Amino acid sequence: MPERRTRVTEVCLALTVAVVLADSSVVTLALPSILREYDATVFGVSWVLTAFNVVLAALILPAVRIARSRPRSGWTVGIAVFVVASIACAASGSAGALIGARVAQAAGGALVVACAIELIARIAGSHQAAAPIWGTAGTIGIAVGPAIGGLLTELLDWQSIFLLQIPLLLLIPVATAVRLQEPEPGPDGPLDLRPEVGLALLSAGLTGALFLLVILLTEGWGLSPIAAAATVSAIPAATWAARWVAHRAGPPASAALAGGIAVAGGLAALGVLPGASWALTLQPQVLIGIGLALALPVLTIAALGGRDPRGARASATIAARHAGIVAGILILAPLLSAQLTAKQTEATDAATAALLDAPLPADTKVSLATALGERIESADGRLPEIGPAFESVAPEPGDEGAYAQLEADIQDQLERAATSAFSIPFLAAALLAALALIPIARLGTRTGGAPWAIATEPR
Repeated sequence: MPERRTRVTEVCLALTVAVVLADSSVVTLALPSILREYDATVFGVSWVLTAFNVVLAALILPAVRIARSRPRSGWTVGIAVFVVASIACAASGSAGALIGARVAQAAGGALVVACAIELIARIAGSHQAAAPIWGTAGTIGIAVGPAIGGLLTELLDWQSIFLLQIPLLLLIPVATAVRLQEPEPGPDGPLDLRPEVGLALLSAGLTGALFLLVILLTEGWGLSPIAAAATVSAIPAATWAARWVAHRAGPPASAALAGGIAVAGGLAALGVLPGASWALTLQPQVLIGIGLALALPVLTIAALGGRDPRGARASATIAARHAGIVAGILILAPLLSAQLTAKQTEATDAATAALLDAPLPADTKVSLATALGERIESADGRLPEIGPAFESVAPEPGDEGAYAQLEADIQDQLERAATSAFSIPFLAAALLAALALIPIARLGTRTGGAPWAIATEPR
């Protein structure tokens, strides 16, 4: 019975890690709904993601001090703050209020993650023994977050994403369910931050795979949140499937290098899509997912196998991942906004050419041109929705077919322009991931072998 209770406690603690880290990306598919509800810009609404990740990355290492001295009480307080802030997120009436609530949510989340990692380490006996538990939970949380958020947004609304986190309060008693022991101290030696640098750069690239792809699918190609959720599920599905062969992929340094190449290659493939089709994104996503399965575990274990006498490297890997997410958003969101603005001119030219060539009366063309112009001008850095413009103008009797064909042609031109607008940001994300190859390649030069001995165990 004690062993079973211990296992249940570990699972509950790991669940809280997964939920908090999922919140770093869970609103990704809800961003279009938030963007429209608060009439924000792409860059402005990106701060719903950025604010959470900035605070989590900044506070998780200071939270380690609390975790070392009071892990139970720190975890409990963190859960309470996280849940109350989640309720505030759901009740927010503006983008600014939502971002402020996300800041408080991340502060509580940092305490939850740091203390949960410490509690699991004290149950398992060491931070290295605990790493597979919280590492797997965190990876799953980050990977499936966007799909879960998209599903909830479609079936209910984006506020439900935060309200469904309230039951976490029911887990508070598990912190007192088992006896804790002092974890074994980590290894000592020279400090090597190359694993964290690699994690940060890969996470910056992963931001491109999620943030950019979601906006492209929903705002560019008009997919519903649930359809987009199904599409972006290709990444976590591939990551989950590839984990069965990841530990057989050869020496850990080589596996991590191959993973980094796969992530960068998948992002580059998204930047050169030949058409506007969700199906075209699946193969690049699978490549990205396989790359993450190969690289992330090796980099995490490499960090924990290095100098870590006080057990802080576990939280440092979390901080590195989220610092990378922040860097990715801050680099890619403005770049995307600039590209979307530039493509407004291209969209206007395409719509004008199609309108002039359409077999419709002049009066209909003039009215429709005015309506389309208003939609494009009011897009404010977003992709214009032309449906309302066509609904506001009634075609002459007998012109319905030509009218519908014109709408389809213009929509096709807009989708092509959207695909083109995302090309440079995706390629920039690929460059960020490719930069991770530098610290990953140099990991193979480490001596001693101990970190890699851990990494080669089956996961």
